[in-house]
Amino acid sequence: MLTETRANPRRRDVIGACPLDCPDACSWVVSVENGRAVELRANRAHPFTGKTLCVKVNPYLSYSANPDRLLYPMRRVGSKGEGRFARITWDEALDEIATRLRTVIDRDGAEAIWPYAGTGTVGWIQGIVGAGKRLFHYLGASRNDTTICSVSGHAGMSYTTGSAAGMDPEDLAHSALVLLWGTNTLVSNRHLWPFIAAARDRGAAVVTIDPIRTQTAARSDLHLALRPGTDGALALALMHQLVVLGAEDCDYLAQRTLGWAEFRDKLLGDFPPGRAADICGIDESQIIDLAERIAASRPTGIRSLMGMQRHQGAGQALRVLSCLPAVTGDYHRHGGGMCYSTAPTYQLNKDALRGSDLGPRNTRSLATTRLGQGLLELKNPPVNALVMWAANPIASNPQQQRIRRGLSRKDLFFVLIEHFQTDTADYADILLPGTMQTEHTDMEVSFSHLYLNWNEPAVTPPGECLPHTEMFRRLARRMDLAEPALYDSDDDLARAALASEHPALRGITLEALKAQGWVRLNWPTPYQPFLDRFFTPSGKFEFRSTRAEADGVGLYPHYTPPAEAAGAAEAADADSLALVASANNFLINSIFANSPHHKRAGTPIVTLHPLDAERRSLIDGSRVRIYNERGSFYARLRISDDTRPGVAATTKGHWPKHNNGATINATVMERDSDMARGAVFHDNRVSIEPALE
Repeated sequence: MLTETRANPRRRDVIGACPLDCPDACSWVVSVENGRAVELRANRAHPFTGKTLCVKVNPYLSYSANPDRLLYPMRRVGSKGEGRFARITWDEALDEIATRLRTVIDRDGAEAIWPYAGTGTVGWIQGIVGAGKRLFHYLGASRNDTTICSVSGHAGMSYTTGSAAGMDPEDLAHSALVLLWGTNTLVSNRHLWPFIAAARDRGAAVVTIDPIRTQTAARSDLHLALRPGTDGALALALMHQLVVLGAEDCDYLAQRTLGWAEFRDKLLGDFPPGRAADICGIDESQIIDLAERIAASRPTGIRSLMGMQRHQGAGQALRVLSCLPAVTGDYHRHGGGMCYSTAPTYQLNKDALRGSDLGPRNTRSLATTRLGQGLLELKNPPVNALVMWAANPIASNPQQQRIRRGLSRKDLFFVLIEHFQTDTADYADILLPGTMQTEHTDMEVSFSHLYLNWNEPAVTPPGECLPHTEMFRRLARRMDLAEPALYDSDDDLARAALASEHPALRGITLEALKAQGWVRLNWPTPYQPFLDRFFTPSGKFEFRSTRAEADGVGLYPHYTPPAEAAGAAEAADADSLALVASANNFLINSIFANSPHHKRAGTPIVTLHPLDAERRSLIDGSRVRIYNERGSFYARLRISDDTRPGVAATTKGHWPKHNNGATINATVMERDSDMARGAVFHDNRVSIEPALE
């Protein structure tokens, strides 16, 4: 939506939305004068995000005007990884890309092309959902499976409730007890905090469950600092104790669930609080106290995010946790239940947007978190062309050095669309300059609210930058592809996504979305999706899932220990430490790590408990080396009881090229979780030693 301001008719306001990989999906307003964006602020009319933007995004206009920004197509002129490029024209770039892709298709087949979309933008038009999908489906290329974020949790909850959406996070304001489980709300979901504060004003207690005393944990009434990856054991023990207390909702369990008695008898009996305390590394009394709080609090609202599902037992952890509101019957109470992600509430027409019917449906699917393996080991055919956008995997993916080796292959043709010359960009054969959010059309969903946002371009792109969608239209033309759907405009793509028969989208048109900049989905208020039925085959909450059994993940929810962070691996190597990497307060993944306006992100820091530091003769503020058999990186040491004994804590997002060529992900294993091929960033063991200054 475009409006002229009354105070200055030459100044116009353009409503847009943040595209970054954050649950909040803020609606914003860009003020433009003389063709230049001069102010960015929160859209005060938006019900969820209207108060402020975050400290990460506030300098976005300066970030987009950074003099280091890529403005023209470039061709590599040095060795891969050296980062030397020469400017070329768009015609030269498109000709080379089209020719090289045709050569790969003719020689190896289209599946030798990997169209790799990352989460640098999660917009439906320019980001992971829509951009490029029609072109690469039509060509028959391998399909990109975005496994780097939340897939394991979605898979786990699909077996119990049928959807990860659960309650509306706004309704935590009506909870009598709020459990923030594996989420640092004040850093990674900050616009939810006012609703939590409202619950507290009504007398609710706030409990954070996290191995680290984060900002959110410090502001909570109770903090349980369990071992990483042991959340499932804690949840089972809480349910065990609720049964001991007689606090289960027997009527609800009898009428609305499937398999409760067997789950109770087969699983819960094995997890008394004492056993779970040993597994989780907390006091038995803490588990009993929390169970008593839950028993006395109706309703209890649980907010969980991605932090607790980045280990070997990720899917089972969310599957088990989703059982807790079924035991208490809170799924049918306003302010009760659990929400992992509101993304499933949108019900946009993904197939129409992506053109899923344009090519073969049986093409192979490649996991984003297995990039190193895909480049180095995949055969029949090998990946010989990599087209990547919105991704910086050398900074963000597991096993950094393995990815460097894969990208160094001389026979790999690598095209990267970027804003800046990242570590990953240094390996590209062709580097293309993409537009940023104030310069293109997009449509945004949220993982934390029920509002669909529109992003109208506010300014003309600098240099020769192009939107992702326009690049792929031009590439299709250069490849002489006749399919009309490949040339749909951005508005056409948005209309395709909105062309859904689901009631949640009824009456929501592109024109209405543009007029206001956001609309609420047509769900009832309050949104209680499981009030009448669950989205499972039985229509009930499924403790017992034959689908899960058929998929090889067990008939009942159960505890799966992490591979490295705790349990047998910890017992076998008591000198090593579990290493977790939470979000940096000033970065979103690796975005902004090169920005002078985000200097407060600092250099990598690793935090150790005083006992662990003393045992290793490490000094606060000293430079240390963090290492395992996969790799190593350097950081400054901070000694604090913000982390529990046996756990080292750092933050993600720093660029390796700014930090001696390696960061946290040099040590993380490229390995799948238990469900949906999810990443295992928090399932990692390392050693720490003094570094030579």
